[in-house]
Amino acid sequence: MKTWGKKEFWGIGSEYDPDWLLTEQQKQLRERLIELCRIKIRPHAIHSDRTYQYPRESIKAIAELGLLGLIVPKALGGMGENHVCCAMVVETLARYGCPSTAMIYTMHVLSCSTLLFRYHNNPHIQGLLSRIVKEKLLGAVSASDPTTGGHDWYPLSSKVRQLDERYVQLLKFGSWVTSAGHADFYTLLTISPKFDGKFSNLCMFLVYQDEVRASTDDWSALGLHGNQSGPLLVEGKFDIERMVGEPGDGKKVILGCIDRIFTLLTASWDTPRRFISRVTLLFPTQDVFGESIIDTNASRSMVFLIAQTLDAATKNNDWSIHSDLSVVPRTAYVHWVWQMKFFASKNVGVVADKMLHACGGSGYKTDLGLERLLRDGKAGWVMAPTNEILRNLVGVTALTGFTSLDLWEESTNDHVVQQQVKKMSPEQKEALARQLLAEAAQEAEGRDDQHSYQDTDFNNPFNTAPPAALTQELKTVDGTVHKPALKPDCWTHLTLSSRKEVSDKMSSFIFSLPDATDHTGCFPGQYVAFRVNLLGVCSQLIYIFHKANDVFTLHHYFPGEKLEFQGPCGGLEYTANELDELTLLVSGAGITPALQLIRCVVRNPADTTRLTLLYFDDTYEDILYRTELDGYASEDERVRVVYTLGEPPESWEGEEGYIDTHMIDRHVTKPNGFKHKVVICGGPSMSMSCLYSLRKLGYPPHCAFVFGQFGAEQVKAIYGRNARLASHRCDDKQ
Repeated sequence: MKTWGKKEFWGIGSEYDPDWLLTEQQKQLRERLIELCRIKIRPHAIHSDRTYQYPRESIKAIAELGLLGLIVPKALGGMGENHVCCAMVVETLARYGCPSTAMIYTMHVLSCSTLLFRYHNNPHIQGLLSRIVKEKLLGAVSASDPTTGGHDWYPLSSKVRQLDERYVQLLKFGSWVTSAGHADFYTLLTISPKFDGKFSNLCMFLVYQDEVRASTDDWSALGLHGNQSGPLLVEGKFDIERMVGEPGDGKKVILGCIDRIFTLLTASWDTPRRFISRVTLLFPTQDVFGESIIDTNASRSMVFLIAQTLDAATKNNDWSIHSDLSVVPRTAYVHWVWQMKFFASKNVGVVADKMLHACGGSGYKTDLGLERLLRDGKAGWVMAPTNEILRNLVGVTALTGFTSLDLWEESTNDHVVQQQVKKMSPEQKEALARQLLAEAAQEAEGRDDQHSYQDTDFNNPFNTAPPAALTQELKTVDGTVHKPALKPDCWTHLTLSSRKEVSDKMSSFIFSLPDATDHTGCFPGQYVAFRVNLLGVCSQLIYIFHKANDVFTLHHYFPGEKLEFQGPCGGLEYTANELDELTLLVSGAGITPALQLIRCVVRNPADTTRLTLLYFDDTYEDILYRTELDGYASEDERVRVVYTLGEPPESWEGEEGYIDTHMIDRHVTKPNGFKHKVVICGGPSMSMSCLYSLRKLGYPPHCAFVFGQFGAEQVKAIYGRNARLASHRCDDKQ
């Protein structure tokens, strides 16, 4: 009999649990874990969901059972358990405890697995693994990318460079990182130090909590409120011992470890059984429950079958087999774990709907608890690799064979190309041929013209030289001498003179230069850096754009306090009359560098540059500096401002929706040989979308300048790896 404390369990009994798959030791572990869920984890689940609170107490309780070392070998202080036990533990946490906690634990086990995959000749990693249980250390993985989304094997937003035999320089921006800022250590998927433009050339790195910048303040989601997913940024100089495996070994880690184990554990959440357990005693609709149990146990059976298969292939999850770097036995079952994850995630949604229908109005109310579980159950479908991607991969491999699988876009499907070309008329074929020849010539030119300095500066990938500074003293007509206040090689204290809320999401901060007659020392379009020490914990380096009243979120500081500034640090170096036209494609807070460029043009009557701003924001009220921008557009014929809104008001007569191909075609001057630069500033998805539109409309790659550390990678992703990049200067001189 299954018990819940001193009483019989109120849900589905042990008759429908495949206990014959578990060893006696694993059954005992499950009993202890169920009791832990009853006493500590389950009571926290509702509160964590309502308040978005990270379930730290639940994680501590799991650590007390030694479960943070579940797959760590016994020789390193762990339990040395197998895939079947991993599936059972995650299922138990999700079913009897808390789905958010189960997700956090899944990412911890996954992080441990990436280290164990290549720990054999690395004393540093061995040392960490030996401390996990004793010091109760929690891990997490950062693989998802803000640009490539569910294609978690494609870390476009990462850079790694070998500095010498011992150190590498690393820059990684991850999105949707579970336990962002809460975990003690992270394993990161990045490109390799020997990156050659092919994204199959990957690496894994180990970093610690005090080496990441992460925030979950904006974490708001449909479900799994407690897992605190958020963006994570890592940058700095790291010892080569932090590299997990050899350069380029990340492809094997993805195919032979991450995707296999992650999909196994996410499929093991077994949330449907929790739906069934929650309502079965209240509404005895036998056929509905019967079908749900059958479907769910079919899903469970597939999970445990594949777990057993992986155990058989890896000598019961013996990590020592991977001391031979060529051994990747889990890879052979990739298409099976894809099917398993898809089926389990789909079944969650189906069973959730059935339970809601069975419960009627009671199920719709939050009191029963079904609503929370229904929301949590949706996560598996969209979690990378998403079910949309998985069914495509399975379909492609089933119909055309595994040789056609091209995760990193390294080969051409000649059959598809021929099929599409065959449909074209002679005129269409000629047009396509001309387009391809032009693109080939562009890429050849880009390859030949690539500047040796370009893309070597991690923060300024378009720069063909170190950032220039206005170091000279400037004398105005009244005879006043203006000295540069900032320097690029040292820090200067500036006093915060005022702060103002410019919207419900943004604040404006104005800093005073040391002397009232000083100038910043920056070109318009450049950014500066400041460093802070928040709560006495750690110093951070944060970039903002040139001028005194830019928008950034630094709510810990108030007028009268001082911060240290340094600059210029990079960005676009705008000079009057070097362009015929300047186009600014921006969204949200991306207006900040654009605004500085607009002000610069407007305040210089001798500058003949024509300027077009295409600005997206969610609502009319969210448009930053709207009054100022409208004033420039109405008073200066050189400036044209076009707004587009995601949620326009009823009387709105402007553009609607994201900046797209048609919008750019309507408002931006066509490529015509003029000196024209298109500056993009927004999120990764917005930047990629705009670049795609520019290419479709015939704009060359060297006219597009993207603010941000990964702008060059984004241009190459759209135009090709040999695309000629824009310079950081308006004249594009090398």
